[in-house]
Amino acid sequence: MTAAAAEVEDGLGTLAGTGKLLRFQARRSRLYLFWWTAGIAGFTFMTVPVLADQYQSADERAAFASTMSSPAMLSMSGPMTYVDAYADSIGALFTHRMLLWTGAMTAVMFVLLVTRLSRADEETSRSEVIRSLPVGRRADLAAALLLSAIAAVVLGGLLALAASGLDGGGAASALLFGAAHTSIGIVFASLTAVAAQLSENGSTATGYGLAALGASVLFAGAGSAEGNWVSWLSPIGWAQLTFAYTPEQRWWPLLVAAAVAVAAVWTAFTLVSHRDFGQGMFAARRGRAEAKAGLKSATALTFRLTRGLIWTGAVTTLLLGLAYGSVLGGADEFADGLSEAQQAILDRGGNTLQLSFATTFISINAIVAALFGVLVVGRGRKEETVGRGELLAASPVARSGWPGSYLPAALVTASLANAVAGIGLAAGGSAGDGDLAAKILIGTLVQLPAVWALIAFVFAAFAWLPRAGWLRWLAWTWTLLVVYFGALLNLPEWSMALSPFDHLGNYPAEDFSWAALAVLTAVSAVLAGLGYLGLRRRSLHFS
Repeated sequence: MTAAAAEVEDGLGTLAGTGKLLRFQARRSRLYLFWWTAGIAGFTFMTVPVLADQYQSADERAAFASTMSSPAMLSMSGPMTYVDAYADSIGALFTHRMLLWTGAMTAVMFVLLVTRLSRADEETSRSEVIRSLPVGRRADLAAALLLSAIAAVVLGGLLALAASGLDGGGAASALLFGAAHTSIGIVFASLTAVAAQLSENGSTATGYGLAALGASVLFAGAGSAEGNWVSWLSPIGWAQLTFAYTPEQRWWPLLVAAAVAVAAVWTAFTLVSHRDFGQGMFAARRGRAEAKAGLKSATALTFRLTRGLIWTGAVTTLLLGLAYGSVLGGADEFADGLSEAQQAILDRGGNTLQLSFATTFISINAIVAALFGVLVVGRGRKEETVGRGELLAASPVARSGWPGSYLPAALVTASLANAVAGIGLAAGGSAGDGDLAAKILIGTLVQLPAVWALIAFVFAAFAWLPRAGWLRWLAWTWTLLVVYFGALLNLPEWSMALSPFDHLGNYPAEDFSWAALAVLTAVSAVLAGLGYLGLRRRSLHFS
C-alpha cells in the first residue's frame, strides 16, 4: 500500500462505508436469502404438524424411543438425552430428528453467502470496483458478516415460530431451537470469512467451508453415538447440546459458539489487512511450464479442473454408504418398535423392513451423488462468468465444445459417486449376505437413469437459461424432498412424479421396470441434445 493510499485509509477508517455496502449487499442477495430462508423455514413448518400427528401419544413416542437408542441411529440424529425425553415431549422428538439436518442446511446457506459476498466478488473484480470508492479496507467483509448475522437471526426467529406449537417446552424451548440455528449460521459465516482470506478463489473458500461442515457433522455424529466429548468439537454439536425441549435444556453451549464466532471474525479482519488484494494467505502452487499431452482438448481440461469434485464426491458418498450400511444391519430390530402407521411410511413394498431400508438408502445415495454432478455443471457456469472460459472459446474449439464438456464430466462424477456409495452400503449393510449385497449393487445401477435425467435437465437449463441458476437447485432439492420426506409429508402423486426417481420402482423391495429405465435414459439423451442445441444458439456471457 502506498503512503497516499495509507493516508486515505487512515482518514476513512477501515470500516468506512459499511452501512452503504450492507444495504447494497442485502439488495443484490435478496432473492438468495429469500429462497434459502423460505426453504428451510417452510420445510420446518410443514414437518411440525406431520410429526405431531404421527406420534400423538406418549406410548407411541416411548416405543419409537427404543428404536433410536442404538449408536448408529444416534449418530444420525443426536444425543441420547433427547431420546430419554421422547415420552414426555413431542418437541424433544422433533428436535432430535430435525436439528442435525436443518442445521447442516443452515450451514450450507451461510457458507455460500459469505463466499459470494467476499472471495467470489474479489475473484470477479467486483470488489475492485467497490474499493475504488471511498470505503474502508474491511468494509465489504464487515457488511457480508453483518448481513449474515441479520439473516441468521431472521431464520432463527422463523424456526422458533415454527416450533412454537410443539408440546413439552413452551416458548423458551422454541426460542432455544431457533437460537441454535442462528448460532450455526453465524459460526459458519465467520469460519467461511477466515477461509476466504486463506484461499485465492471462491471455489477453494467454499471447499474449506463445506469441509468444516463435513467435519462438524462427523464429530457431532461420533459424539452422539458414544456419548462423549467429541461433540464439543462441532458447531452443530453445540446446537444439539442445548437439549431443547428436554428437562436438561440449557442455553450456555451457545456461548461457546459465540466465542468461536468472535475469534473467527477477529482472525478474518486481521488477515484481510495482511494480504494482497486478489490473493490468499496461502500461495497458489506453481503449475507446469507445459501442459501434459492429455490436456490438449477442452474435455480433458474440464476433467482436470473438476477432479477435486470427482474425488470429493467419491469419498463423501463412500462414507455415506458405509454409515447407512451400519443402520441397515439392524433394520429388522428397528422395526420392532414402530407402529403400523410408521412402518407403512417406511415400507417400500419389500417382504422385510431391511429391503425397504435398503431401497430408501440407495435412493438417497443416488441423489447425493447427483449433487456432485450438479456442482460440476455449476462450475461450467462459473468459468463462463469469471472470464476464464473466454480464453478457451477464443481457441479453435467447437462452439459447444468447451461448455458442453461439462456434461460428460458431470455424468462421470455422479455415476462414480453413486457406484462407490452402493459399494459402501453393500459392504456395511450386507453382513456377508451375498444375495443382499448383489441386490444393493443392482439397485445402485438402477438409479443411474434417474441421475442422468436430473443432470441432463440441469445442463439444459444451463444452456438455455444460464442466469437461472436457481433452477438446478430447485430440481435437486425437489428430488431429495420427494425421496426422503415424500411419504412423511404425504405429497400429491402428481408432484412426486416430477422427480425422475419416482419412476424407477422400489428395487430391491420391488421389481424394477425395464421400460421405465429405457424411457428415463431416452429422456436424458433428449435433454442432453437440447442442452447442446442451446449452447450453439445462445451467446456466451463472459461477465
